[in-house]
Amino acid sequence: MSLTGLRKFCSKPTVESANAPQFGPTTTAIDVVKGLNIRMDRKVVLITGGTSGLGVETARALATTDAHVIITGRDMSKGGQVVEDIKRTTHNNKIEMMELDLNSLNSVRDFAARFRQRRLPINILICNAGIMACPYTKTVDGFESQFAVNHLAHFLLVNLLLPELRTGKPSRVVVVSSMANKMGGINFDDINSENNYNKWVAYAQSKSANILFAKQFNKMYAKDGIQAFSLHPGIIMTNLQRHTPPEELKAFGALKEDGSVSDICKSIEQGAATSVYAALAPELNNHGGEYLEDCSISRGVNTGDEHWGMGLHVVDMNNAERLWTISEQLVALH
Repeated sequence: MSLTGLRKFCSKPTVESANAPQFGPTTTAIDVVKGLNIRMDRKVVLITGGTSGLGVETARALATTDAHVIITGRDMSKGGQVVEDIKRTTHNNKIEMMELDLNSLNSVRDFAARFRQRRLPINILICNAGIMACPYTKTVDGFESQFAVNHLAHFLLVNLLLPELRTGKPSRVVVVSSMANKMGGINFDDINSENNYNKWVAYAQSKSANILFAKQFNKMYAKDGIQAFSLHPGIIMTNLQRHTPPEELKAFGALKEDGSVSDICKSIEQGAATSVYAALAPELNNHGGEYLEDCSISRGVNTGDEHWGMGLHVVDMNNAERLWTISEQLVALH
């Protein structure tokens, strides 16, 4: 899908605090914590995909606030090593790992049931886990993997944990999306990508779904004290690119011709910053539903090729409502 054409800018909402710290593209997750100076003792943070990449550094930064941080993943051994490393570097012993496989909706349901037995609130839920541009595969539930892991599993998880989010209010749901949302919206006629699969179009659909989900969730539950945000973390070289050959990464500008990392890329610590900002920043109160970039509310719709902004399809609340209804049906949420 071509991204050329006229640009349309949506006005950027003004945040409430004139004294808010100034963050930007090079801000790290720890910089956000230090700049906001918010303590989170007796608060519970749940982060999916916390055993690698952005998830680890998001968890590490939030652990320095003295929060009770719970990360999820499939590999309990790897997760245990991450937990011990975060405990060592932050001197916070309230870090733990719970098993969750987003390839399986039954695993999501089992996780929610186990979490509920603990009678913990959730103050911040960060939907961080994801896969990108993989060959066509289906999950055990029969859904195209990128749409299932990046959107459907998180959609079900957040809805099942609504009671815990209500108990933890004011609470926030943070959904990690991508500027790839501009490459394509929701194909409502072939949402499972059965016909003419394109790994990037499918990825774009899943990332558009992340934004639409956050907007619709916020519309439905902000009145209950739960705000939702989506975000683009930046271009970061992590294991997310494991299915992307160097030639493609060069074409996208992520790698230089000599194979070294491009200057447009962020470090993992910088990539985690916007997630932490979305979780903590008080100036985002009453701005739920917004899409964030570089630790700020996005400038809006951008139909050009630049590495920022949203496609028109993700600011259309008709798409958000339609996706919500279909997602409910697909995951059998009642």
